[in-house]
Amino acid sequence: MTQSFKGPKFSRRTLLKTTAAAAAIAPMSRLWIPGARAADNPLTLGLVTPLSGAQEMIGSFVRHGAEIAVEKINADGGVNGRPLALEIRDSKANPAAATVAARELLGQGVNLQLGTISSAVALAMGPLMQAAGGTVLTCGAGTEKLNHENYSPNVFRVGDSPYSRQYGLIRLIAERYPNVTSWGGIIPDHEYGRTTWAIFVDAMLNVFPQVTGKQPEIQRPILVPYGAGDYKNFIAAAVRQPFEGLYTSAYGGDAVTLFQQAKPFGLFEKTKVLVDSANEFLVPLAMKDQTPDTWTGTHWYFNGNTDNPMSKHLYDAYVARTGNKYPMGWAAEAHAAVYAYKAALEKTGGETRADAIIAALKGLTFDSATGKRTLRAEDNQAIKSVEIIRISPKANNPDGFAVTDFVSVPGDSVVEPARPGQKLELKSL
Repeated sequence: MTQSFKGPKFSRRTLLKTTAAAAAIAPMSRLWIPGARAADNPLTLGLVTPLSGAQEMIGSFVRHGAEIAVEKINADGGVNGRPLALEIRDSKANPAAATVAARELLGQGVNLQLGTISSAVALAMGPLMQAAGGTVLTCGAGTEKLNHENYSPNVFRVGDSPYSRQYGLIRLIAERYPNVTSWGGIIPDHEYGRTTWAIFVDAMLNVFPQVTGKQPEIQRPILVPYGAGDYKNFIAAAVRQPFEGLYTSAYGGDAVTLFQQAKPFGLFEKTKVLVDSANEFLVPLAMKDQTPDTWTGTHWYFNGNTDNPMSKHLYDAYVARTGNKYPMGWAAEAHAAVYAYKAALEKTGGETRADAIIAALKGLTFDSATGKRTLRAEDNQAIKSVEIIRISPKANNPDGFAVTDFVSVPGDSVVEPARPGQKLELKSL
């Protein structure tokens, strides 16, 4: 049976005193020791994810998913007889903090990293990893630039692309609600928000007329600041707009606050169709039976993958360690990232040099909690299913809500062509 240990706590003074010495000797501890048993030479992966701040709740799913994968792999014999180990750092969903954490790990010889769920953080990792000889597998960053104009051979996205997610959502909405032609948006004014809105508009202008024969009417989006805390003025502005369908890509703690504050304004009563890019169960777990009826994209829906042994193990292990029966898709993305590294390390025979790992990851097909995924060799983008759920309020349900529909869209039917180094061409208003 494997165990998870937490390291000792240090005061800031003690940490400052020991950092230089630890940095000097740590790289040697990551190397293979000739003559030592394989079990005494772990292959270490670095996990950089938000463990504090507004996105801590998302970071916790990433951490659990990675830890569950490592525990299972080690229980099954490790990688070529060597166990995996995790070194975990807090990114605070902030590029400056994340790069400091990533550099610290690189200085300790941990050049295989994962996490980086923030778009801005993921974009900062490309130049760093190329310069330092590392690789990173992002577990949820939603910027299209990663596999386009900011493409780096050292950065891989193990989940669906933002293009795949939005196109999957809009195809579904066009098929289910062909008469809802007027749309508005409440969008966070940062990299992820601008990306998702641009692709949403592109998908509406391309897909909606093809499916319905009708031209959509799209309002200018309401842009909201990141971490604002008070969205009432923005919500009031949205209520005044003449739309029937509403799209939002506010996420994490911001989304919970936004949805809670929008309820008294009657925003959801005027909205015939509400589409949320990625929050999965974050909002309904907070709002219970006050949850608005919502279609949301998810990296992984556990009840949609009950025939998959990896999904079942991930779900059971997550519930056992947390008591929460609603794990979210970021757990499956981190889980998939660890298994991708496992498959790559098996191909390299345990070699962790960036060039060897990159060659092993490109074109790699591996199993995950949502089925087989392939990391496209041209641009490091995973081809995987786009999973969509409908969440509805249910006052008679102990949780206050229920999943009332699930759709899985084949990833290869909605992913954009590989164009590394080129800007994604999108229709705009």
